[in-house]
Amino acid sequence: MRHPGQLKTLKSLVNRSGSHLDTLRFEADIQAKRAEVIRGQLPAQFRDKVVTGDLKLGLLTLYVPHSSLATQLRFEERALIELLSDQPLFKGIRRLQFRVRPDAPERNTTEVNKAPTSQKGGEALSAYSETVSDPELKRQFQQLAARVSGNLPTDQR
Repeated sequence: MRHPGQLKTLKSLVNRSGSHLDTLRFEADIQAKRAEVIRGQLPAQFRDKVVTGDLKLGLLTLYVPHSSLATQLRFEERALIELLSDQPLFKGIRRLQFRVRPDAPERNTTEVNKAPTSQKGGEALSAYSETVSDPELKRQFQQLAARVSGNLPTDQR
């Protein structure tokens, strides 16, 4: 038994029946199952490119990376609706809506905001750190000098 002031565990919050988190988990499970069914019904060349959206008022939204794929899938709409309408997760489906959502661009792994190093600036900070009497402040100035000059130890880069 937990103490009245003790925080609840995340597991107890998620597994509590009827909670908002329980409802979200239930809806996420439905979305995942719908995506799995759709992936199984699509032609092989489209399976990894289509992301399933909501089914509201008989309209199922599918997200695709480019408009040419949306056009190709529009030709498959009738056949897909017939296949999906037999599935219990797609009761009432009448139309498909294709939305173009381009793939996220590749992230550049280089550091964007990294300041350029300066040997002169590092030397000036190091010289100034010798005039400081507080040992902690002196240590911090020496670290800053190492960072500015680009001479950081490998564990701090």
